[in-house]
Amino acid sequence: MKVILKKYQENLGEIGEVVNVKDGYATNYLIPKGIAVQATRGNVKQMELVKKSLQKIEAKNIGEAKKLAEQLSDMEITFKVKTSEEGKLYGSITNKDIADKIAEEKNIEVDKKKIDLEEHLKEVGSFDIDIKLYKDVKVSVKVNLEGETEPEAKQEEEEVVAEDKE
Repeated sequence: MKVILKKYQENLGEIGEVVNVKDGYATNYLIPKGIAVQATRGNVKQMELVKKSLQKIEAKNIGEAKKLAEQLSDMEITFKVKTSEEGKLYGSITNKDIADKIAEEKNIEVDKKKIDLEEHLKEVGSFDIDIKLYKDVKVSVKVNLEGETEPEAKQEEEEVVAEDKE
């Protein structure tokens, strides 16, 4: 059965594409979920009009993403974190932490889902983190983790307590 995609479907196609799928897949999944419509002559003409307007929106979104990438390029974020003597963090730095820090420093809202972090940062050091702003628009942000060892803080507290007792 030939259908026209109304939404982007991974491994199937882009919006407005006419694709050939199995009848059951189209009638039981794609059409009821609003992902596709049956490819009739009228629907094809209508989708061509929709496709033209989507191209304008797409160009606008890409332009905005490139502006945002320009603002975020060469950005360095520094976190001061408590660490063990080996340089391991107590806890970790997540996508949300990075997004919050960008919002705090640059006043730019970045969706935490767009931050490409394979696993949470758990060690002191510098990391280049990719942010996928839009389909093909990516920017790399440098994240620095500076550690403060926990035992030193405890020693200082113990010294202060010892001085108070004297």
